[in-house]
Amino acid sequence: MAVSDSGRGVRPEIIPTLFKEFSRGDVAKDHPEGSGIGLYSAKEIIEKGHNGKIWVESKGEGKGSSFIVELPSYSEKTINK
Repeated sequence: MAVSDSGRGVRPEIIPTLFKEFSRGDVAKDHPEGSGIGLYSAKEIIEKGHNGKIWVESKGEGKGSSFIVELPSYSEKTINK
């Protein structure tokens, strides 16, 4: 699953830090009310809770972003064991 936009984008040097706890990327100056735990929490839930993956792709500033989530598929037999 992917969610994409055509907004502010993400500079390449910010991408490696985006999912770290309390990281706020470039938005802190425009949105001081954030805490920097949203993407970190999403990553923890997706990776540790569901054995999935989450990442961001962007062609750079002003070119939008895509946040992609991959989750493993489970059969009903696997779930009910």
